[in-house]
Amino acid sequence: MEEASDVEAENDNAASDLGRDYSPEEKEAEAAAIGYKVLGPLQRSDRVFKDYEPVFAVVQIGSHQFKVSNGDSIFTERLKFCEVNDKLILNKVLLLGSPTQTIIGRPILPDAAVHAVVEEHALDAKVIIFKKKRRKNYRRTKGHRQELTKLRITDIQGIEKQEIKTDGKPLKAAVKNPEKIAAAAV
Repeated sequence: MEEASDVEAENDNAASDLGRDYSPEEKEAEAAAIGYKVLGPLQRSDRVFKDYEPVFAVVQIGSHQFKVSNGDSIFTERLKFCEVNDKLILNKVLLLGSPTQTIIGRPILPDAAVHAVVEEHALDAKVIIFKKKRRKNYRRTKGHRQELTKLRITDIQGIEKQEIKTDGKPLKAAVKNPEKIAAAAV
């Protein structure tokens, strides 16, 4: 009987955590445990879409790892304490890579950061859980929709970025010589 009351007390505590108000320090600590930091809402002056850079990073958000580069869009489990158009810093960076170098963390890179913007909060497709025991008239159907957060990666910091060189010349499309094509056909 005492065990049942202990379980009920734990369930009551878990239910009360869902609706409780968090202090700013508690919010920051929980977000840091998951692997991000909320900077605040996106401003009009913020330049979200930048030129292509051949740089990628592997970041950890919660218990999942994602390979991201500039402009990528990823779906993660719902992140607490952030709203649509909030800027985030993903600070659990495991690996950084570019065409010239690769930096591997042990286990994370302390001076690396990936900047992202929250685009939307959504629900995943419904998953049906169906349990059945044959010949016992036991059937249970339950559905679940996972809450997701869509992030747009805006910048990767912590690795030197190679400058894209433009000589001012337009790129020519490959033009095949018509004489060689005619000779090959004959």
